[in-house]
Amino acid sequence: MRKLLISILLAGAAASPALAARHNDDTDSQQTREERAQAREERHQAREQSRQERSNNAEPQQVARPDRADRQSQQFVREAPVQNFDARAARRDSAADARVQRFEQRQQVVEQVRDHRQLRQSTRATPNVMRTRVPVVSNVPRQGTQPPPPAQYRQTSVQPNWSTSWRHNSKYDWSNHRRHHRSLFHLGFYYDPFGWSYSPYQIGWRLWPSYYSSRYWINDPWQYRLPYAPPGTRWVRYYDDAYLVDTWSGEVVDVIYNFFW
Repeated sequence: MRKLLISILLAGAAASPALAARHNDDTDSQQTREERAQAREERHQAREQSRQERSNNAEPQQVARPDRADRQSQQFVREAPVQNFDARAARRDSAADARVQRFEQRQQVVEQVRDHRQLRQSTRATPNVMRTRVPVVSNVPRQGTQPPPPAQYRQTSVQPNWSTSWRHNSKYDWSNHRRHHRSLFHLGFYYDPFGWSYSPYQIGWRLWPSYYSSRYWINDPWQYRLPYAPPGTRWVRYYDDAYLVDTWSGEVVDVIYNFFW
C-alpha cells in the first residue's frame, strides 16, 4: 500500500511539471494571440487614423469652370483672327466695289460727252449761218470770205470722183476708234493762221491756202481711221474739224465736223 502511494506521489510529482509546462504553454499561446489581436487592432486604428487625417488634410479638388466672361474672352481670342480676316476681306471688297463704281462713273461721263459731241456734230453738220450765207469771193483774205477759183483750170478734178460712202465701211469707223483712243484725237490748241474765229465750211467751198499748208496736214489718215487722200488732196485739220481739201483749188472735198476734241 505504501508502495502504491509512493508510486502515485511519484507519478503526480512527475505530472506536475508537465501540467505546469502545458499550463504555461497555454498561457503563452493565449497571451500571444491577445498580443497579435491587440497589434492588429492598433494597426487597424492606425490605418483608420491615417485615412481620416488624409481625408481631413486633403483639400477638395474642384474643377475650375470658366465663368461666362472668361468663356466670352476665350471665344473672342479664338474668333479675333477670323474677325480680322473677315474685316480685311470686307475692306478689299469695298475698295474693289469703289473702283468699279468710279470706273462706271467715268464711263458714263465719257458716254455722255460722246453723245453730246455726236449731237452737236449732227446739229453743226449744216449750220444755219452757212445755209443762208455763201462766203464772199475776195482777192484779199478777210473773215467770212473765200479766195477766187484758180485762173488755170485743171483737167482732173477730184470732186466728181470722190464718194462719201466710205462712212458706211466699218473699216473707217473713226468714231469707235476715237472712243478707244481718245488721247490720239486730242491735239490741243488750234492756231488760226489769220487769227479769225471758227467759221465752218461746207463741201464745195474754198479755203484760203494758209488753212491747208503743211503745218495743218494729217500725215497719217489711217491713224485716225480715215481713208487715204487721193492724189492732189490732203486731209487737214481746221479747228476740231477734218477737211479733205483739193490742194490745187482749195476746194473742200469732204468734211467731218467735231472730229477732234
